[in-house]
Amino acid sequence: MGDTAVPGREAVFRLVYRSSVRLLPELRAAALADIFEIARWKNDALGVTGALLIWEDVFVQVLEGEESVVRTLYATIHADHRHDHVALLDADVAPERVFGGWSMARVGNDHGADIPVEMDREVAAAAPRPVDTVQNTMLDAMREYARDAVGA
Repeated sequence: MGDTAVPGREAVFRLVYRSSVRLLPELRAAALADIFEIARWKNDALGVTGALLIWEDVFVQVLEGEESVVRTLYATIHADHRHDHVALLDADVAPERVFGGWSMARVGNDHGADIPVEMDREVAAAAPRPVDTVQNTMLDAMREYARDAVGA
């Protein structure tokens, strides 16, 4: 009695931050490809999942995993010269992973997005993997954080 855990679902530490992109527009595509390749490999090895929303000159990223691992990863990300104005938006234990199927999902309205979103609407129907209610709620929050940064 008192055990409310759902089999296969475990509490996880979740951190959300926003930053401003410092990548030159002509170098952005190649730099982002490198970021995703390295992040997916490292996150997989660390047991970290998450998503990175890219919109205009704003990043909003969700990182999920063991707290010390996520905080160490965030410290590394915070020092990365490819962005600035890094702001921690949320950091807390959550009942389960929102992006458990992704070592790092690319979220945005560009052609290469794993989870396509429109910044003024809901998640696009063309998402290659189903998007559940909890994930959709997190994506809505990510869009709001990005909109706040650009004053939209």
